[in-house]
Amino acid sequence: MSEQPDLALKIPESVIEVIARLAADIVLAESQQPEWLTLAEAGVRLGCSPDAVRMRVKRGRLQARHQGRRIYVSAASVERLG
Repeated sequence: MSEQPDLALKIPESVIEVIARLAADIVLAESQQPEWLTLAEAGVRLGCSPDAVRMRVKRGRLQARHQGRRIYVSAASVERLG
């Protein structure tokens, strides 16, 4: 019976530690910032009133979605605008 070669990658432990730290940082950052904001939360980030945020949504300057009667604004679009 022939021996099969060891195909496992030989990754240095230091590289694995760096990857693990970066992955943990990404998960932490994503868990701390909500993906969607209320009009009031978006207003605080932009320094304006919820009505001003609503107008920016109507003009298409901010990405939003409706859930029932509530409007949620994309945090990413707020960051781009702000």
